[in-house]
Parts: sequence; structure tokens; C-alpha cells
Amino acid sequence: MPLARAAMHAKRETIHVAQWPWVRGLHQLASRHYAFEGRCFVIAAGCVLTKGDVLSGFHSLGEKAGRGLELLEALPGKDEDLLMKGGSAVIGPDYRYVVEPLWEEPGIIYAELDLGLITEGHMLLDTDGHYSRPDVFRLEVNDQPQTNVTFESQEG
Repeated sequence: MPLARAAMHAKRETIHVAQWPWVRGLHQLASRHYAFEGRCFVIAAGCVLTKGDVLSGFHSLGEKAGRGLELLEALPGKDEDLLMKGGSAVIGPDYRYVVEPLWEEPGIIYAELDLGLITEGHMLLDTDGHYSRPDVFRLEVNDQPQTNVTFESQEG
């Protein structure tokens, strides 16, 4: 979403949270690109989830057994098999990992962020500063609350 990224970069975002179901390889790449382009830190957050977790979650809803449960039970593998493998990481404005991805085990990651790296990074690439070319390009963002569906009734 290049235009959404441009809008966030214009706000001088310092820390971006990239929530993914599972931070797979391409999601790692996208998160590192976001950090580099936006000259910000990115917290890429992913989930570790087993088949047993899914079944347990379904049962916690108090739902009666039915087609939903049948579909979940039909997932391949054993209860301890991973469906999502995590990959949570912290990425610096220079695209490097501050905290390497955590794979295949639940956990909490911590990082100390050197905010000076953001200013330093803008000397190399500043997509909303000297690289933005306002003489050629302009992005207008409507930040008023909107609805994604509207209905119009026809008279008659």
C-alpha cells in the first residue's frame, strides 16, 4: 500500500507495528522495507498457533459441535503441530534486526531503541523530505472518519 506508507512517513512515524498472522519470509521483507523507507523502527508481530490451540479456542466459545468443529478437526496434523510459526522481530531504520525473529515458540521480545538512528537515517533517505519532490507529486489524505459501505435509496 504505497500511498498509505507515504501518508505514515509524512507523519514522521517513529515506531510502526506490523501485525501479521505469521511473519513469513515476505512479511519479514515487507517489514524491513517499511523500516528502511520510513526511517522508523518496525515491530513485526506474528502468532504461534497449534492445531490444538485452534480446537481449544473453538471449545472455549461454548458452541455445539457442528460443521465448524468438523472443519477444524479436519485440519491436517496432530494437536501439537504448528499452523502459524511466529516470526516476531524488531527492525531498525537501517533495515537491520534489532531483535532477530522468534520462530516456532511463544514468547515476548524486548528491545532498546536508539532513536538517534532515525535522524541519522534521514541523512541517507528522506522520502518525505528532500526526496519527496512536492514540485511534481502531491498526496491528499482525507483523515475524517469514513464508512466503507454506503447505501443510496432510489425514489419511486
